[in-house]
Amino acid sequence: MAGDAAAEIHCGQGLFIVGGTMRVKGKAEICSICAVFREGASIANVIIFGMKLALHRRFLAAALGASVALSSSALALQRPASEVENLKQQAHSALASGQWDIAIQNYEKAIALAPKDANLRVELGVVLMKTGRLPDSIATFQDALRLAPQNLAAELGLAQAYRAVHNYEEARRILNLAIREHPKSAEPLAALGDFEIQQQTYDAAIGHLKASLALAPANVETRNLLAGAYRAKGDLTSALAELQKVLARDSKNVLAYFLRAEIYADQNRDELALPDARKVVELQPEKARGRILLAKILVRTPQGTSKEEAAKPCSEAVAALEPVEAAQSGAATKDSETYFLLARAYRCAGQPEQAEKADAEFEAASQKERGARENETQAAHLVKQADEAALKNDLPGALDLLQQALAKDPNSGAAYSMLAKLYYSLGEIDKASDAIAKALERGPHQPDFLYVRGKIEEKQGKFDEALASFRETTLINPQESDAYFEIGVIYQQRKDLPRAMAAYKKAVEISPQDPDYRRALASISTSASATP
Repeated sequence: MAGDAAAEIHCGQGLFIVGGTMRVKGKAEICSICAVFREGASIANVIIFGMKLALHRRFLAAALGASVALSSSALALQRPASEVENLKQQAHSALASGQWDIAIQNYEKAIALAPKDANLRVELGVVLMKTGRLPDSIATFQDALRLAPQNLAAELGLAQAYRAVHNYEEARRILNLAIREHPKSAEPLAALGDFEIQQQTYDAAIGHLKASLALAPANVETRNLLAGAYRAKGDLTSALAELQKVLARDSKNVLAYFLRAEIYADQNRDELALPDARKVVELQPEKARGRILLAKILVRTPQGTSKEEAAKPCSEAVAALEPVEAAQSGAATKDSETYFLLARAYRCAGQPEQAEKADAEFEAASQKERGARENETQAAHLVKQADEAALKNDLPGALDLLQQALAKDPNSGAAYSMLAKLYYSLGEIDKASDAIAKALERGPHQPDFLYVRGKIEEKQGKFDEALASFRETTLINPQESDAYFEIGVIYQQRKDLPRAMAAYKKAVEISPQDPDYRRALASISTSASATP
């Protein structure tokens, strides 16, 4: 039971027991999965060109459509529909002007008047996801599904929210469920295809995206994803064929031009890549990646080209890159590729002094990027060493290694999280609280960090805050049995036996062989049966 004294310490991803039971198992390993996509993978290009929220728009559109179709008989059981509709329209107006907080408030008021309206919750869930309130978004989509168990927009929204917190196991499960429940709908197939691209399982992605397009052949977003999957797999012929279909339907589709320009450039077919890259910049001049691609093509002058002939395309490359460089001028981190290309463009455009300046910026940015990568790698290694030291009960050694890790990489959430666990074990609760707060600044949706915060709050006697942390942990990772167990402990201490029993039952359901869970459930069952 939590609170029992314990002598052994197991750190890191194993069982961690200190001055009471600190169980941090990381069962799902969802926090360690890298969310950064392979360089050149199509999903990265989707994000670059503002399609990151395409699924959010689909969810909101689906929610709006479903909301219009809501039957009058359902509304008759609640407050007057006009009041709810007025609040919903106010929320839509607030969204249109970017007033997200006001939109959320209006949705919450509407839900208070119409608590059985699942579609209001779906719309709110999308807005919460857009504003980064991911645990709240997950809870809201779950509420919608309790009211309407097969609501497609809620399923898609929940899957997307789980992707955003890197719980890919839950995201995949929900998308597969949506496909089974809605076999004639193209949307869950497209969403699963997009998900498989993120996971770099391209054959699976292609299969799902083709199935989606068989149901909705006019959907250019899905066809762009299919082209991206083919490209990532190396099937450039099929990718180009899909992009041609996109452009036949939508002659101003920026992503299709960008992907096709990249493919042609990779094939050294610059005469075909160049007009597509120019089209990208024409349609979206504010996007840096389009300008960088255009410059990359322009500075690759053919062999035998005279200086005078090369000066014109190189000057065009300079014009393409200078706005990108200007946007970076005050930034703490600069993109080395931009300065590399800019130096080449200045040089062949006959501007040697500007080329030297760009070369210096390139060297400085490159060194900074290399140094950051090396420091991150070394910090991760030091955290691993600290874990091993803690396993041997060498707490001073572990603390020293963690301080070295943070000197290398001040943004290491893993180092701060382990530091919090060690301070907790030493009884330095205030230091533990400060350390876990810094970890959560760097990884606000890491269930391991949230669980540790809950344990610290529990130790501080902040039981309401601890409950909130443990609940947030279970929202992000529904398989985190330790958090359910701690929820049960707090409710049992409060003599709230029904809630304690529900939490213990959930912990046992997830991890039926855990003896602590089974004992806790048995004890509370005995207490409940003995109560007159």
